[in-house]
Amino acid sequence: MFLQFFGLKDNPFKLTFDVKGLFLGKHHEEALAHLRYAAAEGEGFTVITGLNGMGKSTVCRFFVESIKSGITVAFLSSPIAGPTELLQRMNRSFGIAAGAQTAHELIDALNRFLMQERIAGRKVLVFIDDAQILSPAVLEQIRLISNLETTRDKLIQIVLVGEPELMQLLNSHQLRQMGQRVSVRYEIGPLTVDETATYIQHRLSVASIGAPLRISREAVRKIFRHTRGNPRRINITCSTILAAAFKADQKEITGELTQAVLRDLRILEGRGVGTPNLARWWIPAAAAGFLVLLGGIAFFAFQPAPQRPPPAPLASEFQAAAASATKDPAAPDPPPAEPAPPTAIPSVVASPEPKPDLPDGATKPAMTHSVQVGAYLHPENAQHATAQLNAKGYSARIMKITDAGGRIWYTVRIGDHPSRQTAQAQADEYTRREQKQSVVRPFGVY
Repeated sequence: MFLQFFGLKDNPFKLTFDVKGLFLGKHHEEALAHLRYAAAEGEGFTVITGLNGMGKSTVCRFFVESIKSGITVAFLSSPIAGPTELLQRMNRSFGIAAGAQTAHELIDALNRFLMQERIAGRKVLVFIDDAQILSPAVLEQIRLISNLETTRDKLIQIVLVGEPELMQLLNSHQLRQMGQRVSVRYEIGPLTVDETATYIQHRLSVASIGAPLRISREAVRKIFRHTRGNPRRINITCSTILAAAFKADQKEITGELTQAVLRDLRILEGRGVGTPNLARWWIPAAAAGFLVLLGGIAFFAFQPAPQRPPPAPLASEFQAAAASATKDPAAPDPPPAEPAPPTAIPSVVASPEPKPDLPDGATKPAMTHSVQVGAYLHPENAQHATAQLNAKGYSARIMKITDAGGRIWYTVRIGDHPSRQTAQAQADEYTRREQKQSVVRPFGVY
């Protein structure tokens, strides 16, 4: 067994959740902060998204494990067959007696439980994992559950966890009412190459009996390029490399060994040279693609150039939701350096909007609402998102805000408005164009 060979007391790269082996990259820290904000002050829905294996469920389970008191939590996983099953599973998770049968009876029982928790001074939080595969009927039932409230407060807060297509589903016409109520959202991106190195060594250190096994820097860079910073893929890849090193009676994880293992993995995944039967399909596919290209050239050669209107200026405010996760592309050897963030961090707002020409004696209307497209704890994440938006023509800026819990947020905003209606129109247009969530918040408030 390679555990004894490498001086390990446990498999350092097992896929099951283990709080001792937890490593939080910057994206995971941001997601955790958004969950804490949502539990303390959030309204509407919270949505945590990310590609498969990025650590969404891990962050959520760590958040649940870290709760000391004052919050009652249920954690549901899909698939959920229908609205009635959703209510049954939710009530069962809260320990509500199972006497109710119909949807109406189940909701009444849930409402009584929520009122009891509110009287006892406890908040109620429900996590629903793999929410991207829920049917519209189940999502509509979730929206109805979120309506349970007193005259002052919501009785339940709901966190939807899923892959990026979840937000596309919530932004669809059928579920637009639900999508507009997403007030906190974050997309977890991949680890950087430096975070990948720290992640691997952290897992090895936790699992080692003595001095942890060391992996060469070259090996780490090759692992990063192969996995693209995806934690689950890192675990699978590192487990395979350890098994290969044990078989070769080699205690040092070198770049050469890693390259040989990754070559085999790419072949198994159908991504490498030597993939069986590759020539059967790539030549016909290439020929078909060439014909399509010729047809496209012939078509567009006779079409007038489209007049694309410039993007409307956008306003921005909180949306602790659509934090556009920075994605580290799979880079050729060596991987590209990450873009350096701007050196200066604006403490309040950068580049105020130009004042419009007003008639003599007229005054500019007071701004009441803003459109927010991101909120971050790490200022460099906010700077990266702002630079991307400005490159697209938006008037994006960073506003630094402290929430009621004393946390400092760097919120990315794209415009301010004298009414909620005009702000919502801009938010809807941004979501339509960019396929990313935005949120309308009161002016100057997180």
